[in-house]
Amino acid sequence: MTPTRTAPLSALRPAAELYGDVVTTYVDVSRNNEDGTREVELRAENLRRELLGSSADEALVESVSERILRPTGHGGEASRVIVAHGGEVVTEALLASAVPSRQHVGPIAHLLELARATADDVRYALVKVDHTGADITIAGTSGPDEREMVSEGDHDVLHKFKGGGWAHRRFQMRVEDSIERNAEKVANDLDRLVAQERIDLVLVAGEPTSCAKVRDSAGQKLAERLEVLDHGGRAEGASDERLEEEVAAALERCWSARLMSVLERLGGGAKAVGVAETVEALRRGEVETLVLLQGALDDREAYVGPEPLLLGHTPDELKAFGVDEPAVTRLDEAMARAAIGQDADLLPLYAPVGLLPDGVGAVLRFDTRPDPTST
Repeated sequence: MTPTRTAPLSALRPAAELYGDVVTTYVDVSRNNEDGTREVELRAENLRRELLGSSADEALVESVSERILRPTGHGGEASRVIVAHGGEVVTEALLASAVPSRQHVGPIAHLLELARATADDVRYALVKVDHTGADITIAGTSGPDEREMVSEGDHDVLHKFKGGGWAHRRFQMRVEDSIERNAEKVANDLDRLVAQERIDLVLVAGEPTSCAKVRDSAGQKLAERLEVLDHGGRAEGASDERLEEEVAAALERCWSARLMSVLERLGGGAKAVGVAETVEALRRGEVETLVLLQGALDDREAYVGPEPLLLGHTPDELKAFGVDEPAVTRLDEAMARAAIGQDADLLPLYAPVGLLPDGVGAVLRFDTRPDPTST
């Protein structure tokens, strides 16, 4: 399987471009017990008081509170993320996990946790195949939304029978032809699916012959993402537990492959290592993938300006770029904002790696720094 590059964080760019009195809220909106609705109401009210205490616009606070209280339509854990500015909600997202409820009012949106969830997300299609077609579920690891669809063939000669002679052989050939054509129809539908939207992984389970024929009929883009599983299928009684284990393992392999791909590029290619080099590369718009260890920059500050790429360690750095009144914020949030502002990816790390001693670095699209070995 070829590791696919996750979509750039461009969906968050409108929020990253905001500047001045930006409201960011993260709220646990899980309703997984009988008191869930009341607990969400209490969190929303606490958040409302905190925002008003931070001098946020009252009308905007009421709008944010109302959105928090909207039903998610999903059971289990969920969190709502809202970014608002200038009297309107700019970005809203739903995560499939419970995050600590908090709010922030400041010069820029606090997008790092939302960016991490977006970057961690593995989008996949689970395809349960039999002789007649397939049931397809499209889901992701970070969001609660799922879509279901059916791919059905149009050939109805699908059951072999015992017999002999010329007529029997002709019927068997018609059966094989029906199975093959139905598998081709499934593969064609999956080809269109991966061409139209980001699907990192296509997991096929079910009747072995049909699985093999779907794999053999796949186009290149689908084939790079396709993996046939050993368990599960459309038939009643198929092992859901074993299937879930296989899906979880495949998703982990997909994420690990992406991690190794980025780390290999950090080992030999255009790169920035450490905070100073990475900030400079972000400021120059050279970053393809920002790599950031969780917690590596806690309590460190940066100064920012109206544009995402305007960031630095001191006010004077920003004033040199024409920013009259630089604003102070968290360094990790400023770096995430700059990455989003140049349509870069984010690779979140949750354990140290030797290539990045301080947990910060970047794979670069290009490098405009002078070559230190040149004369």
